[in-house]
Amino acid sequence: MTDRDRPAPARDRQQADHRPSGPRDRSIRPAERSAERPVGRARAGARPRTTVRGPSVKVPMEVARLVRAGHPWVFRHTVRRDLDTLAEGVVVPVLDADGYGIGWGLVEAEGAIGVRMLSLQPEFTWNEAEMLARIRVAIRLRGPAFATGACRLVHGEADGFPGLAIDRLGDYLLLYKYARVAESYLDALVPLLEQELKPAGIYLQDRIRGVTAEDRRPPAFHLAGKPASPDVEATEDGLKFLVDVTAPVSPGLFLDLREGRRLCEAWAKGRSVCNLFSFTGAFGLRAVRAGASSVTNVDAAARSHARCRQNLAASGMDPEGIEAITGDVFTLLEKFRQRGRVFDFLVVDPPPFSNVKGNTFSALKDWNQLMAAVAGVVSPGGHVLAISNAVRLPEDEFFLALGEGVHAAKRSARLVGECGLPPDFPVPPAFPEGRYLKIKLLQLD
Repeated sequence: MTDRDRPAPARDRQQADHRPSGPRDRSIRPAERSAERPVGRARAGARPRTTVRGPSVKVPMEVARLVRAGHPWVFRHTVRRDLDTLAEGVVVPVLDADGYGIGWGLVEAEGAIGVRMLSLQPEFTWNEAEMLARIRVAIRLRGPAFATGACRLVHGEADGFPGLAIDRLGDYLLLYKYARVAESYLDALVPLLEQELKPAGIYLQDRIRGVTAEDRRPPAFHLAGKPASPDVEATEDGLKFLVDVTAPVSPGLFLDLREGRRLCEAWAKGRSVCNLFSFTGAFGLRAVRAGASSVTNVDAAARSHARCRQNLAASGMDPEGIEAITGDVFTLLEKFRQRGRVFDFLVVDPPPFSNVKGNTFSALKDWNQLMAAVAGVVSPGGHVLAISNAVRLPEDEFFLALGEGVHAAKRSARLVGECGLPPDFPVPPAFPEGRYLKIKLLQLD
């Protein structure tokens, strides 16, 4: 999956009565006639070269090696044919340069990715039976995570559904479409989800278009079941959160940050905690339950604090138990510094983009400035939980920015802990783009 998105400023949330834009077949696009035929084995010499009737995609050996190792994307510029001649969503054999079969993939009509892999098996058919089998495997592999609350049930290519993710939030399913090619099988998948999981309803967010600081999106599309209220109750580790599965961008709880929240709770007891870019306050709830001496949430949107108070009440906590401050994080950090206010533990989870009263922030280029401001309000020996969800910010560049910021504040830091995606967000080992989340625990002098 790609970067996590943050909600844009407040907007009206009206019930959507339209369907996603773009081509939607009423049935699955079948594979070409050759789909029932073996594609050959990966090891040259194990059997004769593959003979394929109909369309196929051939890639260089270095690409074939990546795909066989589990990378789920074939980039358009590496394909040795014009993909424009193939319909979007068609299942085609993928071959190496010598004509030996690698597997099967879905053709994508536009964008950098030309083919999204479906299977590395010699024989493969993409149909309802295969989809249902994959849903059942995904649920089984989640194990206890599936039974205990909010959970990602399908994480894109890692679970065999290219360009699509599915979260279970309370009694509802929320689908995220990250690639238009997912539309080629969506109509077949939704009834299977209803049959197997029996949700109260199913919604779909269209994440194909990138999010900008000024982005405005329609509410999530209502695909099946009964309409949802904006206060669906979801649980995580015994805490309750009110989420909005009809929201345009985020329902109000980032499931991929679960391990980071657990790390925060493990360190928060007896400490003063400041949750920057607090959103709906999930880290703050963890800190309160852990027994923090004080918890402060900072966010540019007052409505985020209102939702946090609702979450506190839903979890049986004092709705006024967290100090809520509304404003620009950089401005407030400078005020804290000038007044000598420091914190023992700070959570720093900025959105990819923000623009508050003319002050802009980009997670790709401004982390050093943010870390310098944060370091100015950390108590001696205090900790910073720094979080980046930008796939285009490599881990080494993230560490470099953190170090530059600490140095600019005339402090020193050491890495004392880290975590990433939880188990219900699996990633193929050879798929570095899938490891987008970086959570680093730093201790400052």
